[in-house]
Amino acid sequence: MTLALPEELERLAEALQREPSTESTSNSIYTNLGRFKSDWASNLRLRGSGLALPVPRNQGLHPVGCALQSASLDFEYEWRDGDVMPWRAEYQVRVEGFLDAGDALFELQDHWRLDTDMYAPSRRVAEGAAQNPSKEPHPLFHFQRGGHAQDAFASSDFLPGTPCTIQGVWKGLLQSPGLRVPVLPLDPILALDFCLSQSNGTVWRRLQNIPEYLTVIEKAQRRLWEPFFAELQDPAFRRTWFGPSLLV
Repeated sequence: MTLALPEELERLAEALQREPSTESTSNSIYTNLGRFKSDWASNLRLRGSGLALPVPRNQGLHPVGCALQSASLDFEYEWRDGDVMPWRAEYQVRVEGFLDAGDALFELQDHWRLDTDMYAPSRRVAEGAAQNPSKEPHPLFHFQRGGHAQDAFASSDFLPGTPCTIQGVWKGLLQSPGLRVPVLPLDPILALDFCLSQSNGTVWRRLQNIPEYLTVIEKAQRRLWEPFFAELQDPAFRRTWFGPSLLV
């Protein structure tokens, strides 16, 4: 891929500066831009940590009465020349907040991610990794709740948990590792657009009124998705993307 992806991210940052709610996102891109450029020039790889996002709208939140403080994005993206899909495209979103319950203050986090199955045959064979496919079918690129960041957050001083210092019968939300929902491959530009659209649709629609923003997003979609859509006519390519549950 000959595209200078960091330069496209810089154009995205310029457009994000024009919307007050995404100025912090823009500043996060500018802060990392020098490293983005050097890493992309040397190995076609980008890594970002703690890029600021607008907090989600206060709608349908659990637990009831909580307040949101911040949201951020970590990502790792890698491209290999000659490929139609990214080699790695992983995005982890963390939302932080708190619940003031009178005599107790709860620190809260929510985590969701867009992941790459690096144990898929197309990945592990190329890397010489052990031939140990996942027990559940994984689409190559998939949406999933949780992740290692959530595991770390819940590893100590977490309620409900064992041992538990409170008594009585209480209700709690249960979360399992599934579902793994197949998604289109995303580069960092498209991932940021996706995160912004899901965090606050009102802010995202204001961004749609900025021509420079739309230009960057459209170019990214055409660059990554048009070749991808064309390759979906090939059954082998479809199975590589969708995973072992696809039979047609």
